[in-house]
Amino acid sequence: MEDVKELKDVLERVEGKLIAAEKIYAALNFGIWVVVMSLFFVLLGALELGRAWSALYWGAAMAVGIYASVRLWKRVATIRGIPGGGKKTGAGIALSWVIGSIVGWFVVPSVSTIGVSEDARFAVGFLVFIGLSLLGEWLIIGRKSREYEMIPSFLLPLLGIPVAWNIKEAAILWAGFLVAASYGITILLYLYSAFRAIER
Repeated sequence: MEDVKELKDVLERVEGKLIAAEKIYAALNFGIWVVVMSLFFVLLGALELGRAWSALYWGAAMAVGIYASVRLWKRVATIRGIPGGGKKTGAGIALSWVIGSIVGWFVVPSVSTIGVSEDARFAVGFLVFIGLSLLGEWLIIGRKSREYEMIPSFLLPLLGIPVAWNIKEAAILWAGFLVAASYGITILLYLYSAFRAIER
């Protein structure tokens, strides 16, 4: 009987460590994108980047960020025991970001009645892109495991749309800080869940 109890304790500890590892990988993913966004705004203010340099930065940052995100997702899929390394789920997540990109970067900016200024319209598009993409990702991942830690990452940007809509100047800067804050909260929640899983 004691052997069974010891085995149960060992299995619970192992399960806790696996859950903690999964949560830490998720936090790392959001951390990468906080650095990417923050670095962009630092460079934008210091060097007054034009559109061409901004596009170049985001092209390189997206390539590095997506590569890192895919690697991290493969590790999470392995921990969760998702067949095929989670390729189906990964494809669904990619589709969510494609839809978010189309709506946020092309549809919203083309509607001249959105926002009180061009900057506001750009900020609204950015928040729609982030909010819609992450909401789709959360729904796809949530089929098997409801990731409550992710909720701030899409909820705050979506709630921020009416505010960004009415900001006349530096709306994109405000939107960037809002997204960074939402990601920061998400990281903290994932790390909190990781520590709880280890301590249980």
